[in-house]
Amino acid sequence: MINVPAEGHVNPSIGITKAFADRGDNVYYISTEEYKERLEGVGANVILHENYLKEAQIDPSSSEGFHSFFNILMKTSFDILSITRELIKEITFDFVYYDSFGPGELVRDFLHIPGFSSSASFLIPDHFKKNLPLHPEAAGSFKINEEGKAHLDRIKQEFGVAPKSMLQFMQNQGEKTMAYTSEYFQPSREEFGEGYHFIGPSFPQRKGTHDFPIGQLENEQVLYISMGTVLDHVEDFFNMCIDAFSDFPGKVVIAGGARADFNKIKNAPDHFIIRKYVPQLDILQHTNVFLTHGGMNSVNEAIYNEVPMVVLPRDKDQPMVAARLSELLAGYPIFPGNVTKEALRNAVDQVVKNNSYHHGIQKIKASFEACGGPAEALEIIDDYLELKK
Repeated sequence: MINVPAEGHVNPSIGITKAFADRGDNVYYISTEEYKERLEGVGANVILHENYLKEAQIDPSSSEGFHSFFNILMKTSFDILSITRELIKEITFDFVYYDSFGPGELVRDFLHIPGFSSSASFLIPDHFKKNLPLHPEAAGSFKINEEGKAHLDRIKQEFGVAPKSMLQFMQNQGEKTMAYTSEYFQPSREEFGEGYHFIGPSFPQRKGTHDFPIGQLENEQVLYISMGTVLDHVEDFFNMCIDAFSDFPGKVVIAGGARADFNKIKNAPDHFIIRKYVPQLDILQHTNVFLTHGGMNSVNEAIYNEVPMVVLPRDKDQPMVAARLSELLAGYPIFPGNVTKEALRNAVDQVVKNNSYHHGIQKIKASFEACGGPAEALEIIDDYLELKK
């Protein structure tokens, strides 16, 4: 199993990792130290590589930032291929299962075995793909710099594989593709053919401990705020939230994220609980409204716990997710440029008081529950492998 070291990509794969291991498969998952405990907790053999993204200060919206991100992705791809080369000295793999993001197809091509891809977010329609910076037809299409070219040349020389286009690193394809969402929630479902399977998200119990005071949320109205784990420069936004919800009639939980500088976050009233990391699944069980950046992992977890959302999308798939939640009346979007204290207060008030948002969430959750989950994915993979014998 191949992935990129990010919460929103690793967490959605945990359910199928567990399904492979539970039925007796030997699962080798190449990942980083941050995810070792939870992946081993569901039965995977975890082989570690360095996480170059962990300390990197990257603004992917700038040309320089995107070059830095791309070059880190190339270094990670080289490391994953190097680990794979060592593993095959002692192990014969039957297939590789990989995220749509990262070097999955390169590993498949190096191993010359079937590959199955998964999508941690919505499948992206063709007309939308052309807006992605790595798409060859995109306006102002991204051109790799000399460092990037050197990484790609080294991969080709060492492993004899190369991407069909740079877009492959964001849109890996496989013999079959598993989308961790439902047909109901997926926008433009009609554009995707028989090779795409909507198995829904899964939420197995994660191994690990925490010291968050969950008991303080009992019998309280709870507003939970998280902008994900990788965004930089979030301190001003959190300060705005402290001002906006200084008189919130309940508890306000803020997950600051690993990159937040807590010295830049003002002192908050006593009803705030602010931490770098919080146990999100546990907190969502007590949450009335979730103020989120709209990452698919967080959105799916909120839907599972029937928590309506105020969504502040920034980049990547987030605007598409926010638009779909709004369309299905399951979330209230506030797009960049419109974020103010007043807008935040009004949005939270709307979501709390209007039961339509809760009903919208319940419809999406019901569509998730009707999906086949990891068991369906295993059946699809087994059927394909059997036909290829």
